[in-house]
Amino acid sequence: MALLPSLSRRVIVTTSRLRTPIGAKLSDIAWASSRQLTSATTGKKCVIVNAIGADRPGIVADVTRIVTARGGNVGESHSRLLGGHFSLMMLVEIPFAEAESLGEELKAEVGGMSTSCFDAVDPRRVEVCPKVGFAGKFKLSGADNPGIVHKLTSVLARNSLTIGSMKTSQDEAPFGGTELFTMEGRVVAYEPLTSNFDWSKIRAELQDMGESMNCDVEFDDVTGR
Repeated sequence: MALLPSLSRRVIVTTSRLRTPIGAKLSDIAWASSRQLTSATTGKKCVIVNAIGADRPGIVADVTRIVTARGGNVGESHSRLLGGHFSLMMLVEIPFAEAESLGEELKAEVGGMSTSCFDAVDPRRVEVCPKVGFAGKFKLSGADNPGIVHKLTSVLARNSLTIGSMKTSQDEAPFGGTELFTMEGRVVAYEPLTSNFDWSKIRAELQDMGESMNCDVEFDDVTGR
C-alpha cells in the first residue's frame, strides 16, 4: 500500500542550522553523540523532540510553551499533517539539567500526543559532511499499486543511493475513479562511488520497474545543481 497522502502543506521551518546531511555515517554521529555535546560556556545540549497524535489546535503552542519554560530554544523544526494525525519534530537546545525532565513533562502535559526526546548532534560543534559523488532526482506517477513505495526504494537502496527527501500524494483521476499515485524526491551517493556505478543503468532499472506496474518513472542526474 502506498504512503498516505499529505493532507496539508503546513510546515514549520525556523532557523535552519542543522548541517549534518541525511545519510551521514552513523559511526560519526554516534561518536559525536558520545561526547554528550554539552558546552562549558552555555551548559546546554541539543535534543530532538518528537510528537505525533490526532490533530487539534494548539499542539505546537503546547510543546513550545514547555520548552521555553525550561530554558530551551527551538532551532530547526518540521511538521506535517497526514491522515488526520499531526507529526512534529524539533531540534531543541536546552540546559543539560532540564533535558530529562523535559521529556517527562511533555509526556504528561501535551494531551493526546505521543512524545519522545533523544540526544542530537549539535550542528554548531560537529559537522559531518561526506562529499556527494552523485545527486539525482526521481519522479514516479501512475496507478496506485500495493508495495509501490517499497519497490522503488529497494532499487535505490540496492544501488547505494540515500534518500535525501521524498514526498508522495494520491489524487482521484478525472475519469474512472482510479487513484493516481505520485512519488518524487532526491537521492545522493557519497564518495567514493563504486567502480561500477552508472546512473543511466539505475534509470533503466527504475523505468523497467515502472513499466511492470503501469507507471512512468523519471530519473535525472542533478549533481552540482
